[in-house]
Amino acid sequence: MKYEIVALNPDFLQRLLQGASPSLLTYQLERAYFSPGSGSRCLLVDGQPELAGGIVNQGWRRGEAWLLATPFLRKHLRVSLKAMRELLPQVAHECGFRRVQATCVCGLSSRLFMNLGFEFEGALKKFGPNGETNEMWSRIFEVTN
Repeated sequence: MKYEIVALNPDFLQRLLQGASPSLLTYQLERAYFSPGSGSRCLLVDGQPELAGGIVNQGWRRGEAWLLATPFLRKHLRVSLKAMRELLPQVAHECGFRRVQATCVCGLSSRLFMNLGFEFEGALKKFGPNGETNEMWSRIFEVTN
């Protein structure tokens, strides 16, 4: 398998979203993921997008981390985690983020963010789109500029 990390583009995003829930509004995701001050990357495996993630700019040097994955993530967790561990600080530094936060459902996502150096901040009751409880995680970065 050939692995390559590249900038996320709209075509890769569309390919990752194929088969996703119809309630996922692609144009809103594109607007957020490619907004000014935001940064994102895509993991290509043999030329096919398998994992994308980034940080959406929220102003005041704060960002919200996001992740889109195919079943590749679970099958190749070690490769995926290695790529995310390398890229998260890169994107945070390039975009000048001091704080990066992540909101997720309990379970695999929580463990993922913990393994990426995020700290648990609390539970957000009735926060999810269907009223589910979510968790807030954050990671602080040193800003040099």
